[in-house]
Amino acid sequence: MLTALLLAALLQGAATSAQPARPAAPVAAPLAVPPDSVQAALQHLADSLVAARPRLPGLLIAVESKPLGRRWSVAAGVSDVTSKTPLRANQPVRIASNTKTYTAAAVLRLVEQGRLSLDDKLSKHLPVALDSVLRRDGYDTDAITIGQVLSHRAGLHEHPAVPSYVARLRTEPRYRWTREEQIRWLVDSLAPVGPPGAQFRYSDSGYTLLGAIIERYTGKALGPAVRDLVGFDKLGLQQTWWETMEPTPRGVPDRAHQYLAGYDAYGVDASFDLYGGGGIVAPMPDLARFLTALLDGRVFAQRATLDTMNLARSTEMSGYGMGLFGATAGGVRGRGHSGFWGTTAMVFPDAGVTIAVAVTEQSESRLMNAVMARVLGMLGASR
Repeated sequence: MLTALLLAALLQGAATSAQPARPAAPVAAPLAVPPDSVQAALQHLADSLVAARPRLPGLLIAVESKPLGRRWSVAAGVSDVTSKTPLRANQPVRIASNTKTYTAAAVLRLVEQGRLSLDDKLSKHLPVALDSVLRRDGYDTDAITIGQVLSHRAGLHEHPAVPSYVARLRTEPRYRWTREEQIRWLVDSLAPVGPPGAQFRYSDSGYTLLGAIIERYTGKALGPAVRDLVGFDKLGLQQTWWETMEPTPRGVPDRAHQYLAGYDAYGVDASFDLYGGGGIVAPMPDLARFLTALLDGRVFAQRATLDTMNLARSTEMSGYGMGLFGATAGGVRGRGHSGFWGTTAMVFPDAGVTIAVAVTEQSESRLMNAVMARVLGMLGASR
């Protein structure tokens, strides 16, 4: 959603317009904390941060270290402020715009399969009904390319930027949105931001359109389609699913409550942010596992596809590529994404470390960068 721009800014990344260099194999640096003590140190960090912030119900951290071949995950606080149920390390949350990384990967898998090209016109692949709605508002879908939509350079505005859209989150939280209705909401309220390719403008609506294209070419609902294209089963993402489009995996804890300035958004209908810009529910260990596999090159058939995804097309968001942007924590550069409700996941290639963090109160999102910096320090990777 729109607030992902704010979350990206809070990650304090240093901007770059060049393709990130392919790092050498990371070498384990001297740890500030012995490997067998990392779990306890992470738990202490999470507990102390939640204790110091009365507005923060819960905090989730998952870490992977490639040089050490180790994974850790912790939770602190409560899953629900009413019941005071303790938060669990494997408890899933709505990851919101982190979903864009999965959506972009699925589109690029379609490119690898020869079903579409990044230079193709948007009009060639959109369902006719959506194409007609966009044209009505002056969007030249014959000039917009798939690659521009993936990199937020298509000139598209976004429906979450319409104040009345977000207002309905509180007034009608159980309202069931359709994809088509969201696009109509966009064109009836906001004009294009400019010609295709002329500027960067983060757009949930663009990824909503990509979701429709994925469904068109797979003949499946978006959740199962992305699962197959990205290879969730092969990657071991056993507790990741697309809300309402797939059944909840067996044995997965109940989704944690997530809050917006104290407002419990647990009951907000998933369709509010479902169709490609958001929609995935996952625990932090699965989110870290996915991002590690992606940037290791285990999602695509060709290394060149990952390079294409990772190549920064804009300086905004510290170098936005296609479903990936940059950030710096503890002086170490990373690549990943963030999400509206307070989630972020970053791979720090030079350190060989992946960190996924969720705060369950969105107004505490600024904390995420500090958590990553502290974790990198534990692993001897901060500068």
